Amino acid sequence: MRRVLRAAAGVAVAGLLVGGCGFGSSRLGAAAFVDGVEIPTAQVHGQLMTVLAKESPQVRAQLEAGHQLGDVSRKIVTVRIRHQLLETAARRAGVTVDQAQVNRLVKALGGAEAASKGTIFDAKSYRQRAADQLLMAALGRAVVRTSAITVDYTTADTRTAAEQRVAELAQDGSTRARRSIAADVRAGKDAELDKRIVAGDDPIFATTPAFGVAEGTVVAFQLEDTKPWVVMVVRNRTDRGVQPSEHAPPVDAIDPTVLEAIGLHQLSRVGAREGVRLSPRYGIWDPVNLQVVSDVNETGGFIAPLRASPLA
Repeated sequence: MRRVLRAAAGVAVAGLLVGGCGFGSSRLGAAAFVDGVEIPTAQVHGQLMTVLAKESPQVRAQLEAGHQLGDVSRKIVTVRIRHQLLETAARRAGVTVDQAQVNRLVKALGGAEAASKGTIFDAKSYRQRAADQLLMAALGRAVVRTSAITVDYTTADTRTAAEQRVAELAQDGSTRARRSIAADVRAGKDAELDKRIVAGDDPIFATTPAFGVAEGTVVAFQLEDTKPWVVMVVRNRTDRGVQPSEHAPPVDAIDPTVLEAIGLHQLSRVGAREGVRLSPRYGIWDPVNLQVVSDVNETGGFIAPLRASPLA
């Protein structure tokens, strides 16, 4: 059972994007829409049945008794939404993978049948999962080679405080948000203005939501569960011409799972631009960690755009 519910083969806010907006009686057959493309509920249900069919009766009984079928369904919808976002992101970035690469990855994992055991995939659908995994890693590789962000940041001790600070900074707008964080710097808090972070110099930090959002965005997240919340205003994002320092690790030496995590967050801007709408039967869409969660308390953080014209 643990394997069925593990990170679903890679399925690793302030704005409650989509609670169910737009899901009237004519759309009851849709699990989600991504840029207008429907993800049918029937497909999600069919994949759930496939997952249950390939597990033992004991595992199926445990899932049902533990009320975990909803978790599995949310993982399935997450993967399908990410796939749609990834197609758009990869096309815009000019990133592709070929079947030979997919074949090599699947073979390295012991074959599709073996690799799909304990996941939400069967042998046939696992090949698509492998292709998506390679595409996300390719996106991450591009970020490491060319991207940097400049942020003003501060910290918050609790989830509630982080949520409130994101809302306040977003409402303040660019100038007043900067003044607010500058006050934290003067007060000796863990805060800084104009912090420039080059992805190639710090690939691990490039796996955070800060490297996925657009300029003019406030985002809060935890680096680790026991750490304070980081609240960042992304002032500038550069995706061309950035040269990592001489101390940066070679791209080929970076763990593929790190590259994949970096690539995953590149889907954030696509989701924000194109729109993700989720049927409320599955929960809500978390634009910070790019996954379906049961309720707002399960999101990976908070995100909001800076007001263009703050209140006087």
